[in-house]
Amino acid sequence: MNAINCSVCGELLTTLDGEGGLCRRCQRDETRPLTFGFNGMNPGPWLACLLAVVCEGAFYGFGPWLSLRDTYIFHLFCGHGWVPYVCVFLFFCAAWGLMLKLPLLRRQQAAFDLKLLPEAMEDRIDLADVQPILERIRRLTRRQRSLLLVTRVRQALLRLNQLGTAEKLDDLLRYRADVDEAAMESSYASPKFIIWAIPVLGFVGTVLGISNGVQAFSSLIQNASDLEGLRESLKGVTYGLGQAFETTMIALCMSLCLMLLMSWIQRREDDLLAAVDGYCMEHLLQKVSMSPPDLQAVVQALREMTQQWRDIQAANALPRAGGVPAAVASSPPAR
Repeated sequence: MNAINCSVCGELLTTLDGEGGLCRRCQRDETRPLTFGFNGMNPGPWLACLLAVVCEGAFYGFGPWLSLRDTYIFHLFCGHGWVPYVCVFLFFCAAWGLMLKLPLLRRQQAAFDLKLLPEAMEDRIDLADVQPILERIRRLTRRQRSLLLVTRVRQALLRLNQLGTAEKLDDLLRYRADVDEAAMESSYASPKFIIWAIPVLGFVGTVLGISNGVQAFSSLIQNASDLEGLRESLKGVTYGLGQAFETTMIALCMSLCLMLLMSWIQRREDDLLAAVDGYCMEHLLQKVSMSPPDLQAVVQALREMTQQWRDIQAANALPRAGGVPAAVASSPPAR
């Protein structure tokens, strides 16, 4: 029974523990599915919806229904039908969907601490260095290998190892940058839809409020002769108009808060993409040798052979006989 070390965590194990040089714990980590956005920047909708349900229950359970009863806030969120309830739920969904991106951002930024590539300015990356770097990346955990920076460096090194030259390596890095930017942009599909839907629901509440006000106004005309009925009808008209404008105000305020939060997180993600691009440019593209070492050796040997051939041609151009040029030695003596 041979004793070896796990290729990921370094734990002492035996060949009976598993395949691929991994201990049982690391094997479970490798086969466990990545959830809640570990493979990108999208945290997933289900966790955000669950947290939104909990937050809405806490908001209405410990807020307007208890401590804020008979206040203006209670009137705003509990006195205008079903529209405010739906708006509050969608607000918490979008807010949690955006805030759950923050731990994913911190995880992506931790990839810069892995020291994947040499960072000294005088260091260079040759073909002989590519395979050890790829082996070091292979020893990372699955979650670490799924990070944006690690994925981009790995694909660039695989391309370099396959072709043996850095030709068109910048095109690959540019393509990967466009793919990452598009993936990050698509992760905002749900928050953008909710930011659009909340004001629409506010306008729906406006239409419902105006409709209630029109119905109350018709009752006002019918009860014009009855003073008490007139007062009740006026209350219905003012309530309908209040519902019409206050639901729109709530929806617009929620949408504005979500827009501010989304803009702040988008700016942080743009900074992350710019940092990944700069790292690949500075530590990978500018340090890769444009030709493999074997080709460099061949070119150097050809240069030496060319120089030797030139020296031979120059020596044959002036043949000497006894230290004197042949043309001078064969000429008759002057009289």
